[in-house]
Amino acid sequence: MNQPVFSPGEWNVFCTDKAASLRFYRDLLGFVVTDIEDDAVHLRLGEQRLLLLPYAGAPADPHPYGQQATYSFDLMTPDLASAYTFLAEARVPMYRPWTPGAPSFIIRDPDNLVIEIIGR
Repeated sequence: MNQPVFSPGEWNVFCTDKAASLRFYRDLLGFVVTDIEDDAVHLRLGEQRLLLLPYAGAPADPHPYGQQATYSFDLMTPDLASAYTFLAEARVPMYRPWTPGAPSFIIRDPDNLVIEIIGR
């Protein structure tokens, strides 16, 4: 049997507060709303697509990064220092703050999901 071919689809982000998550992903990270259906919000940033689903009963446990089965994704930026300053001023929770010379920093979304911001 031949291996099937896969391609990335939407990442489903189960959230507790759709408005807070939408502000975070759209207004702070730059995702664009592509569709709204019922409670779900479809977002896109480049080729990456997210689907916000406001059905979570509680935020994720803010466990140490990599210590609990979950997912995370990376976002790339050409100006890590400016990205850090912008997100810090917006009071985005920092899991691993940026220090000059470091290749990345790690933030948490409103439900404690982890996103690594990487300089390119």
